[in-house]
Amino acid sequence: MAVRVDIPAKPKNTDETDSTIRRGSQFWGRVYGAPYWLLLFALLFLFVGHSINTNENYSRAWQYVRGTHFTWILDTIGCNTGGACPETYSPTPPAIDGISMTIVLAISSYAIAFIIGLIIGIIRANPPKPPLNRPSLLQRALGMLYVLFYNVVTFYVEFMRGIPSIVFVLMAAFVFLPAARDALNTGIVQTLGLPRIQLRSIDPVTGVLALAIIYSAYLSEVFRAGIQSISKGQVEAARSLGMNYVQTMRLVVIPQAIRTVLPPLGNDFIAIIKDTSLLTILGTNEITQLSRKWVGTTFQYPETFFILSVIYLFMTVLGSLFVQWMERALRRHER
Repeated sequence: MAVRVDIPAKPKNTDETDSTIRRGSQFWGRVYGAPYWLLLFALLFLFVGHSINTNENYSRAWQYVRGTHFTWILDTIGCNTGGACPETYSPTPPAIDGISMTIVLAISSYAIAFIIGLIIGIIRANPPKPPLNRPSLLQRALGMLYVLFYNVVTFYVEFMRGIPSIVFVLMAAFVFLPAARDALNTGIVQTLGLPRIQLRSIDPVTGVLALAIIYSAYLSEVFRAGIQSISKGQVEAARSLGMNYVQTMRLVVIPQAIRTVLPPLGNDFIAIIKDTSLLTILGTNEITQLSRKWVGTTFQYPETFFILSVIYLFMTVLGSLFVQWMERALRRHER
């Protein structure tokens, strides 16, 4: 016997109810997911800006710590946008120091570390393996050379990760750099009749190279993890299409690996901004060194170091927001 089942009729206002529920969910999702921490930072920046405008101690500390080159940039922007130009305005900037020096040190060090770290990461992601077939003498020699090279870069990575950054900055400035400079001046430079290398331990270039060498070891591990996260099937598919090893890495593996490891790459860039403060031990005129000079003459510790902290916070928060924007852009691209 057939059983009849009556399906209840759909209420007329179901679509309106569903739409209302979705709008409510979106509203509360925005409420719970809003970046309230940015509001706290904004209040902190407003407080410091107000203190600089109303408190003479804060104002003088800010003028000194930010540096003359940054002042020149602000004046130039004001002139180009119709603002009042100072009487001493000149199209030639003074020596870089302060905030500009910190930014230049961070970007330069990170760019060099990125390139070196990528090369080392590719090597570390491909450990040496014994040949399957009977190799020729040349192949055996190249294989042993790769084994040696792989172990050298592995020692470098573990060495850099095993000592404090400030210790290596001192070693680079007062041990490695003088030895390399003297060797070049008495070797290649003297043989070819080139001008002698006058790089000193306290030059900003020394700090850039030291930070680049330190962070290239950390970035190499990031790249190694990203490369090894790519499935072997994609590599085999690329090789089956006729791509050689270089083309496979350049067109298939590395683009996906960088997309995967973008958050730690951004974290390392933020870290290198903060670690430029280590170069104060070499006398480099970045904002930490200028703050120490100002405190040494005025003894205004709260005002100076509070401004110094806020400057670092402003740069690192901007870097963090930029990394988050890149992550969202990549996720939209993947869809």
